[in-house]
Amino acid sequence: MRPHPAGLPKVIVTGAEEHQGLAVIRGLGLKGIPVVACGSQQASLGFYSRFAIERFAYTSPFQDPERFVTDILDAADRSHATLIIPSVESTLVVLDAHRASVEERCRLAAPSSPSLAVAVDKLETLALAERLGVPTPRTVYDDSAERILQRAGELLFPVAIKPRGHALSAKTKNSLGFKVKYARTFEHLASLIRSVEGNGSYPLIQEYAPGIGVCVSAVFDRGRPVVLFPYLRVREVPLSGGISVLRRSLPLDERLAKYVELLLGALEWHGVAMVEFRYNAGTDSYTLMEINGRFQASTALSLDAGLNLPYLVYSLFTDGRLNGPYTYRTGIEERWLRGDLFSLLGALLGDTRQTAVPDLERRLPSRGKLLRDFLYDFRPGMHYDEFKLYDLGPALAECKQLALGAIEFLKGWSRPGPMPFARGLSKILRLIGSIMPWASVGARR
Repeated sequence: MRPHPAGLPKVIVTGAEEHQGLAVIRGLGLKGIPVVACGSQQASLGFYSRFAIERFAYTSPFQDPERFVTDILDAADRSHATLIIPSVESTLVVLDAHRASVEERCRLAAPSSPSLAVAVDKLETLALAERLGVPTPRTVYDDSAERILQRAGELLFPVAIKPRGHALSAKTKNSLGFKVKYARTFEHLASLIRSVEGNGSYPLIQEYAPGIGVCVSAVFDRGRPVVLFPYLRVREVPLSGGISVLRRSLPLDERLAKYVELLLGALEWHGVAMVEFRYNAGTDSYTLMEINGRFQASTALSLDAGLNLPYLVYSLFTDGRLNGPYTYRTGIEERWLRGDLFSLLGALLGDTRQTAVPDLERRLPSRGKLLRDFLYDFRPGMHYDEFKLYDLGPALAECKQLALGAIEFLKGWSRPGPMPFARGLSKILRLIGSIMPWASVGARR
């Protein structure tokens, strides 16, 4: 491995187009680590960070996985980087599939291939959880539509329909193109199952777990917990369920600590992971949703709370010295403003209630309350994902995207003709979709 001429070795961070990629770049940069930012877009958000000393655009792994690997190795050779930190799952899965050739040139900051295979495959994750006594939703899976529907008759509706695993993983490869869909009735489920035949592996069918999302980001050292960082998904985009746009750091519930330590300990996990649960306030219980073997979309929140997860991962895969214990501040709130605005617009201008997640515990707020909450959350003390005074480049790029969105909406609104709301909404949803398609954003990371 070739050292960086200035002293510390350079680190490649993939996924610079995503906000967790930006957070990883910043977390390393704040510790003086020279970062080579790599993303699938020429104008990736992380490229604007002052901590990105070099920038490379690569072929999307969804378009051409082989070419993506070639591009990353070329970036490693040209930059003399010695470590690759994948911040998004698509790059992690593809680099792991080529681990032998990748690690001949550059170390990969990733858990072992067998551990990652269990996390990527939701069916294996659920089987592990059941063996360990971690609560899971009742789930049906088969390789036949007829058998799936036959067994699904035993479930309580509504149900969630999810891909078995990542679209780029050899074992769970699929072209479903969504993270989750919902069926309120058996007839609706049958229609959805018939519509996805021929798209690779069939999806999982799960009883819907009502409640609110609670996640635990973790760094483990060969099965030993280094730090656990829990947070609440206060608001999401779309509003009915998706990516968190407003998050809050939480005290660690002993039950969550036990579940995460059981799961990642059994996998002898090495590196970063995020374990997602649903918390049901009515029963005061948690239900496991999934394990993600990557940095969470809310990585910026951990930095705001005083916990530098990217640097811990860097240390784990370089000198291996982690001198804990590590602490963080609870009650810290962090907001992804562009995503929050998209969530608000979707609720104000779209018919959200016809497509809402069938949550049995809560109702979507009125449009008036949504607007009041959105404006109230500009209050003092709120942290923002991309907007940091110590790194203004990404903030300016975000402002540009927000301005483009406003212009597109106003163009649609100002043209003569019927239903300007619908026309304006159509314009802005197309812009949103080009940046972050709601239906596939989870699946395509």
